[in-house]
Amino acid sequence: MKIAPVDIAYLFEVFRDQAEPLLEHWQGRATPEREDPARLVTAMGDLCKVLRGIEAHRAGESNREPPDLSEVEALGNFGLQLLNDLSELATEADMPECARQIENLCLPLGVWVARQEAEIRQLAPVVNALAWYANQTNSPEEMRELFGFANEIMEAVSPSLMDSAGGPLHPWRLLVINRAIIATRTLAPELMEPAFTTVVEQMPDDAARFFEEGMQQMDRVGYPQQVREIMGRFHALFNKARTLH
Repeated sequence: MKIAPVDIAYLFEVFRDQAEPLLEHWQGRATPEREDPARLVTAMGDLCKVLRGIEAHRAGESNREPPDLSEVEALGNFGLQLLNDLSELATEADMPECARQIENLCLPLGVWVARQEAEIRQLAPVVNALAWYANQTNSPEEMRELFGFANEIMEAVSPSLMDSAGGPLHPWRLLVINRAIIATRTLAPELMEPAFTTVVEQMPDDAARFFEEGMQQMDRVGYPQQVREIMGRFHALFNKARTLH
């Protein structure tokens, strides 16, 4: 499994390949109640041109005046929304592979937004893509790459999303949990420590269950001793703290 690079040209190439069969399916089937797939595909193509222009300016390859941060933020989140809408149209068309490939592009686009120092407001499809990649590999090296992406995304999430995180399926909460799972699969205690600490700080009511399930996975999967030790330490300390209070 290859993790998509954070590169708009690559993103557009993959998108174009997936958009073609999707447009063929929906040709002549557009209705007033449904968003026109052709319009969405055209909008995404135009957007990629603009984003590549921003990349060129950042690389010193363009003399054009760059858009300000608020505009970059709006453009990036618009792209995430377009990809999400097109993925949903592919799902509706019973094209699961196409839907997955399109939604997966939300991960590199989300990281791209983060690297522009802009906020991510369309978080759900980014988290879905991150989780999918994490479930497709057992490679600690690729998990380290995903962990780095998760860190960049977390730092860019809009504070309004964190403030509104309510139910267990809220994308911010899922991001916190997925980052901790990815950290575990890196087999690197130095990455597990900050990820587990974030679970405790951000989700104190759910942390006990997370570490309990983590301990069960230690036995099922056969994790190395250094990984078992740090999971066991957090499990013991956190559950002891809950008992004392």
